[in-house]
Amino acid sequence: MKSDLPTPPLEERRFSAQSRIRQPRGLLRSLWGDVRRSRELAWQLFIREIRQRYRQSILGFAWVLVPSLTTAAVFILLNAKNILNIEPTTIPYPIYVLLGTLLWQIFSESVLTPLKTFHACVPILTKINMPREAPILASLAQTTFFASVQLLPALGVMIWSGVVLTPALLLAPLTILMIILFGTAIGLFLVPLGALFHDVNEGSSYALKLAFFLTPIVYPPPQEWPWSLLVTLNPLLPLLQGARDLMATGSMHDPAGFWIASGGTVVLLLVALLFYRLAAPIVLERMGA
Repeated sequence: MKSDLPTPPLEERRFSAQSRIRQPRGLLRSLWGDVRRSRELAWQLFIREIRQRYRQSILGFAWVLVPSLTTAAVFILLNAKNILNIEPTTIPYPIYVLLGTLLWQIFSESVLTPLKTFHACVPILTKINMPREAPILASLAQTTFFASVQLLPALGVMIWSGVVLTPALLLAPLTILMIILFGTAIGLFLVPLGALFHDVNEGSSYALKLAFFLTPIVYPPPQEWPWSLLVTLNPLLPLLQGARDLMATGSMHDPAGFWIASGGTVVLLLVALLFYRLAAPIVLERMGA
């Protein structure tokens, strides 16, 4: 018995020995097409990851808040007891530390989540011909979701502390998105190596812990040489500082630096996506062999 349903047209693919790098327009066009086609699959991967992560958890999403809140509480207590000699900040220190640790946790998640999501999807990617951008979109959705969960309590603490919320707070999601995109770009460069060598995953976690203390998260930016050089060379600081200032005061201390860093983030993300697209087939071939 023949079906009356129309047969969908077969996808036509052309293979060439010429490197795709020599055809940047075609590479960008195919990248954008696969990103669009992978949206539904990415959503399913995102839902699966959320369910698996908290399937047998009692506290659920509360575990998302534990690392940043406990870190902020420790530094607030040490500063209150004068154990740490921290210079005055432009905003109340508890708000300064709370927002800083939350934003840093968001950045850390955006770096590590692409590694975890890609590794979890390797058995599927090696067996099924699917857009390889789907795990990246799923990790981006996961990081954005957890960022919203983390920042809601921070807003409550700010209101309770008497911080005046201004209309400029509506731009805060844009600043946080830039932090997520910057971390995702770094994670994309780490995905191919992290899939082949587990040392990259462990090393990335330790590097982020070290970078936490080298970034003005729990202390104001140093003004003396050579520590001031760390502030100048840190590409994340304009994004983090801009987001924290906007949320706490309604304005940015260095708006030009934030927008320059945002433009660099977009360029870096595009380069990282192209690198990932070229490296992923080689990595999957080695892992599936």
